[in-house]
Parts: sequence; structure tokens; C-alpha cells
Amino acid sequence: MGLHKQAGGQSLAQVANAATVPMEITTDAASPPHMPAIPQDDKIMNSPSAPSDRGDAPMHSPPPTFDMSSQVGESAMASSPHAPGPRSPQDMEAPSLMSLVHGPSSISRAATPVDQMGTGMTDDVRVEPHFICHPYLDSIDLVVNAEFGFLACRTCKEGIATTAGRAHLVNKHPELLSTFDQGHFDLITSQLRVTASLPTITGPRPKVHGLEVFDAMACSFCSMVYTKQKKMKEHHGLQHRHIPMPQHWRSCKAQRMKPEGAGTLRQLWEVTMEAGEGEDSREKVLVNKLLEELGEQLDTVQVPTDGRLVTPWLLTTRWNEWAKWFKKPTDKLRALVALPRLSSPNEEHYGTLAESVRSYFEEAATLINTTDELVLQRLNSPDPAKEGISNMPFHKHMHQSTLKQYIHPMVCFITMLLRDLWFLEGANMEISRLDDMFQEDGIDQSQIVHQIHMVLLKVWTTPWSKSKFHIVPDPTESCLALLTLNHDGSFKQPKDVTKLIAKFEYCMRLTFLKEIRARASSNPQEDEADACDGLQPWFTEKNYSTFARLRSLQHRASAIAFSTMSLPRIWWTDSEAWSSLSYKGNPIAFSDVCLIFRDVEEKMVDIWENKVLRGLKLRVDYEQILDDPSERSVGYSFMFDPRNTCFQDRARLVRAVVNGQGGFSRFLLRQEDELVWNRAALRGWLQDYAEMQKLLLMRAEMLSGAPSRGSELTAMMYRNTQARDTRNLMVFGKHLTLLGQYSKMTALTGRDKLIPHALDALTSDLLVQDLALARPFAEIAAKICFGDDEEVTRLYRDHLFVNFNKAFTSDDLSAVMAKHSLPRVQYALTINPWRHVQTAWKRKFKCAMEDVVEMDMEDDVDSLQAGHMRATENRVYGLSTHSLAAAAEDVLPLFLQASTGWQE
Repeated sequence: MGLHKQAGGQSLAQVANAATVPMEITTDAASPPHMPAIPQDDKIMNSPSAPSDRGDAPMHSPPPTFDMSSQVGESAMASSPHAPGPRSPQDMEAPSLMSLVHGPSSISRAATPVDQMGTGMTDDVRVEPHFICHPYLDSIDLVVNAEFGFLACRTCKEGIATTAGRAHLVNKHPELLSTFDQGHFDLITSQLRVTASLPTITGPRPKVHGLEVFDAMACSFCSMVYTKQKKMKEHHGLQHRHIPMPQHWRSCKAQRMKPEGAGTLRQLWEVTMEAGEGEDSREKVLVNKLLEELGEQLDTVQVPTDGRLVTPWLLTTRWNEWAKWFKKPTDKLRALVALPRLSSPNEEHYGTLAESVRSYFEEAATLINTTDELVLQRLNSPDPAKEGISNMPFHKHMHQSTLKQYIHPMVCFITMLLRDLWFLEGANMEISRLDDMFQEDGIDQSQIVHQIHMVLLKVWTTPWSKSKFHIVPDPTESCLALLTLNHDGSFKQPKDVTKLIAKFEYCMRLTFLKEIRARASSNPQEDEADACDGLQPWFTEKNYSTFARLRSLQHRASAIAFSTMSLPRIWWTDSEAWSSLSYKGNPIAFSDVCLIFRDVEEKMVDIWENKVLRGLKLRVDYEQILDDPSERSVGYSFMFDPRNTCFQDRARLVRAVVNGQGGFSRFLLRQEDELVWNRAALRGWLQDYAEMQKLLLMRAEMLSGAPSRGSELTAMMYRNTQARDTRNLMVFGKHLTLLGQYSKMTALTGRDKLIPHALDALTSDLLVQDLALARPFAEIAAKICFGDDEEVTRLYRDHLFVNFNKAFTSDDLSAVMAKHSLPRVQYALTINPWRHVQTAWKRKFKCAMEDVVEMDMEDDVDSLQAGHMRATENRVYGLSTHSLAAAAEDVLPLFLQASTGWQE
């Protein structure tokens, strides 16, 4: 290969070769170093050649006039767009050794001559990929990072400030201290233009060479990175407390400037490990390609040929075989039942679909109140041939929001029908007609609602038959299968499928109810009973119908769910004193749980004294509270029992507010000789009152024995009403007791199942003081702030727990539990996790497992208090590895002892 010659006869190959061997530097200050002139138009040589016959001249440092600053950072710095630059603009004006640094491939080309090091330096400089090295720095195990220009310790793999060089050797490498000379060190770092302070680096970015790389975890909501899960949980609790805490964190690589000290130098940043960093990346490309191919196999549903590798649920449904038949990635299958994508040109006209489906089912639900009861009973009898006609008629849900939850799968189902054609000409005609209506302008909403009814009726009154090529021919079952398909290609467990099937069944009954009423009203010769007779085969079992197929799946899913033992969520880390456990891998100590209650107690007392009473020293003293549990008259409560004379004066706080005592001086204002309520002050007080109510609700859930269902606890009444003559707050002996109503069983059986929960002493006393002193003023304040809103008025008059202008929900309860548990246990103990954790400790603190094996089949009070059977608790809640081979671990004789035992 030809060589480009210099004017003095020396080749660039010789200059390039000289850059990799020790440089000859003159030491006489009066005799500046000399180097043959280098033409500025020389091109970079591709590779060095053999030495010339003329002999090589010694390599000298370039003269001071040589300037390479324009080339600084073109490779090393360009690879870090996210990180701060290694030099300021002022620094870049002078010659720098950074000019030597090129990308990984530039070392094989001609090296750039070094800048002048100055007179007085007697050491040699060499350039390596990503580093600038000096023999003296080598002797103390230091190197200069080429990208940012800071010192790094090769052994410790951390950054070293130039002012901390000696201190680093003293603390970490005292054996190298004898070779350290401060003056020589300062001269070299100055001439190499090493940064005086360490740079602040942020990520994600490529690896910073010279620093250690750690295994870490990254926050999903910001750029923070930690190496310890505890720190990550603390960060999430402080910075993202309004977002549910993830169960897992994304793994990543990370670096930091220093392992100890304070400030940003210890802050981790995420490292993107990119291929091709100074080495041949062909092997990495090959490995990545192989891994991608393996990942592509998991993108589709897999069906093992060995039945032992398949769950019993999939063996009976064969949904995995059906999904594999499509030969589509899992995400595309799941997209078939996703909500309409309004950003897509093909689905932008479905903007009103969800509203239309909601209107359809709400309209059908209103027919329940005016339909013959026997027809409703028949609608609610899935298997009349075996079980007869049910005495419980088909009815609305107890909570208005429940119907909205049930409608969601129907929106997905109708969207799926509109996206694809099925194997029935009649159904496709109705579906196409509905699709045309959504695309046409000016179509009346009632027409769309009617066409939705026609589509659903056609699909649900068609006998769908299996064939060799159609394992799941029924579109309803197809939708159900896709709704239970997880993103990783697996299917939901049977216990999660039963809820979805129940929603389909309820909506199908609403559709058949609407059709029964439509036939009865359109044909004078046919009444509701006759119409019900004609449609009954389509909403009963043991027929060739969609409803019968769903009922069959529901029976099988329920049988598997009830007979399957849940896997343990708890591992006891202290199996002697039972003082700590691990819940889903998150360590929880009993002492930390106790601190949660202490914190809530202190905050609750502070709110009561300083925000509710505003510094007033008001209290109702009582020794014994008399209550008649059998009294069912409207409005009765122990608060209004004439025998409890201590509660007769309920206007003490109201009088104090009117008189402007304590912190209530601005609640009642005088305007033109008239007294006017300060609505802003009243609303602020009601918000403080709701905050205290929230803490009372939390303690009632966590300290009254086995946890209640959130939906029950948030709807409790403290006195009898016209609609419910059994209040939820009673006094049994010395126990203030919450009488829980198991609303889930009420909805299923039509009967109440009352479950007592005794409150702890502090919660009991504050509830009594609240109802006797604060609630009367709260009723007045709510009346003034919210006017004639009957719902709010009833809320403050009857409900035990009130949330400003609405009732509490289970989500509110979970939120306050998470808020106060996160700082102490670094895990959100919401309703469901608390049920597991509390059940596990409740067992261990009462009796040993071996003492109750013989009582395993009996329903004990603790399980009944939690609202389920003993068998359910044994199978699902608070399971550790100790309970896998034996019976449940505790029995208590009485409900109130179950509550007070846990409080103790």
C-alpha cells in the first residue's frame, strides 16, 4: 500500500508507529522539543507499513502552535448524547490529549500526534481505547477516562477527583503511597488536562469506561436506579405514592461515580449495554438473533403434546389448541377483543359504541321492576329440570356501579363481532347492518340500541356446532377465551374465569328479558309467560345453546377452583417467635405492622383534637352504654336510647361553634346585623372530618379481628333506617361491635349473614365521641354546604363512615391502608394482602397447627368472621409452606374473642 510522504522524508506510517511507543521528550527548558512539520493536507492512512530504508527519526512532542482542538470528542464524546460534555468551551481552546481519542476502529488507522506536554515532563504518554495512560499514573493504578477526562482507579473502578488522589491511596491502597509525589501528580494531571472535579452523569447512556457496572433495578416511572429493592420501594412510596406499587422491577445495568459519600456522586445511572464497544460484535449479533428467534416462539400460544404438561382447565376447554390454530402472535389475538381503537381509520367510527352498549343494558335493567315475578324467577333458574324454579327472582345489582363493570366485556364482545365475520349468514347480516349504522351520519341512538339487541339475540339463539376445524365455533366462547388470554400466551386461572362467565350470563338474561317484553308488547295474543316459554331453551342448561355452554364451563371452572389449593404467598422468616414473614417475596416484620397502628393512632388523635374540635376540651364521659340489639324501630341507636343520659345533649359542639369558641371564631360571620355561615370554613372542617373518618375506617378494617369485606364496611349504618331495620353498630356488654352484613351472600341467597367485629378501645371511644359531639354539627354543616342534596343528607344522618359528600369505597379504604403501610413495611398492605398477612399471624399467635388438625373440617368463628367457610380459608388465605401438609392452624370459640384476641 502506498505511503503519503512528509516534506522531510518521514512517512506518516512512521509517525503512527511512533505514537504507540515511548516518546522522546527533551528536558531542557531552553531547548524546546522539535518535530518535523506535518502537512495539514495529509490524509489518514488506512494501515501502517514497514519502516523506510532511510531510518526512523526520533519522535518528539509537537510544537505549541499545533492545534487539534477542532477534532476533540468527535468519536468518544459523540457516543454520549445524554451525558454532560467532558470540557467546557473555554477548556477546548487549548491543545489537549483528548484529541488523540477516536472511536474503536480508529486505532487501526493512523494515530494523531499528541499535543505538547510542556517542558519539565519526563514521562511517556500512550493512548488506549477509551483511556489516556501515563506511566506515573500506572504506578499508582490510576487512568484518565478519555470521554470525560476524569481520573479513575483501575482496582476500585471509581472516579477520583484530582484533589483526592492522596486521600484515595491512604484509604484504599496504602501500599502504593510510597510512590506518590503530590507535586509530580499535580503536574501530570494538569498537563493531561484532567478535570478537577468529577462530572455529574445521567442515564440511560452507554457504559462509562473505568467505572464498575452493577446489577440494578430501574423505576418504571422515572429515571431512578437502585441496587436494593428496599430503596426502590422507599423511592416509589415517596415519589410515586399515588401509583400502585409494582410487584416486580425492571432489571438493568447501572454505574455510579463513587461507592461512598454523599450527593450526586453516589447516584446510580442506567447503562445501556450496546454491542460493538471496541470489539467485534458479530458474536453478539448472532446471540441476539438466536434469542429473538426463541422469543418469537413464545409470542404464539404453545400446545404441548404431552397432556401431563397441560392444566386440567385447558384440557377441558381446549382453548390453547384453538388459539394456536390461528397461527397469530398473542398480542394480535388479544387485540381482537380490545376496546375500539378510535385512532385507527378502520375503527374511528366506533366512538359511540361503548355508550350505545351501556344504554342498551341500562334500558333492559329498568324492565326488571315492571316484569312479572314468575318470569324473573324463571330467568333466574338455570337448570329448572334438576333444581326447579328458583324462589329468588332475577334482580338488579346492589351497587349501581356493578352494572358498568358487567357491561365492559359486552363492549369487547360486540367490537369483536364487528371486526370479523362468523360462520352464520344470518348473524353476519345483522352485524353488517350494525356496522353500517355506526358509519352513517344522523342515525338515531334508539336505532343503534335496537340493532345491538338484534345482533345479540341472533348470536345467542343460534346452536353452534363444533367441527374438525372449529374447536370453538361459538363467538361468545371465543370472546371469553380471548379475554382470558394473557399477554405471555398463558390463560387465566379458573377462579378468574368464573367472574367473567357470570358477567356474560347476567347480560344474556337482560337480553332475553328485553326480548320477552318486546314480544309480549308487540303481540296481543302472547303474554310474558308465553314469550318466556318460547325463549326458555336459550337461557337454561342442558340445551344446545350458548348459555348452556357457558354454564357448563362455569361448573367446571368452579369445581377446579374450589378443589385447587392456592400456592403459598407467605414464607416465615422467623419460625420460632413468628415475628417476621415474607409476603410474595416482600419482608414484613410484626413490629413494623405495630408501628403502622401507632402512627395512625397518633394522627387520628391529633386530627380529632386540633382539626375536628379545634382545641376545645369537649368530651362525653360514660361508664356503661346500654343497647337493645332486638330493637328495630326506625332511627334507633344506643346514641338515642333514653337510658343513656350521657348522650342526650348532642348540641355541645354546635353551641361552641355558634359562640365562636376555640378555633371556630370565623365559622359564623356578621354581615349587616345578620349572622351568615362561612361556607369555606365549613367545607374545610368537613374535609378534616372526612380525614378522621378515613382513619377510623382503616382501624375498623385492620384491628377488628378477621378483616371485613370493603364493600360491607363502607356501607355500614349506625342506626336503623326505613329500608334496613338492623343497624351495623351495637354494644354487646363492654364491646362496641360492628355488625357486618355479608353483602356477597345477601346478593346470592337473598338473606343477610350478620358477622360481629369488636373494635379496639381507642377506636371505640373515638367513634362514641364522634357520634355524640361531632356528627350533629357535621349534619348541619353538610346541610349548609350541599343544600337539599338528599343523598348527602342521608349519608351524614345514617352512615357510620362518611367521606365529605359521598360514601367511602373499597378503593378509598385500600388507598389509606397503602398510604400508612408503605412507609413502615415498604409494601402496600391493601385489603387483599392484609387479609393474607393478618390470617397468617392470627394463626401463629393463637394455637399450634398440630392442636387443631382434628377440627379442620369444622367452620370456626375466625373464618366465619371473615365472611367465608373454614374450607375456603384453609385453601386460600394466609397460606405458608407449613400449611401445605396439614390442617388449618387455629380455632376460636367466640366472635368477640376473635376480635379482641387479634387486638391483644
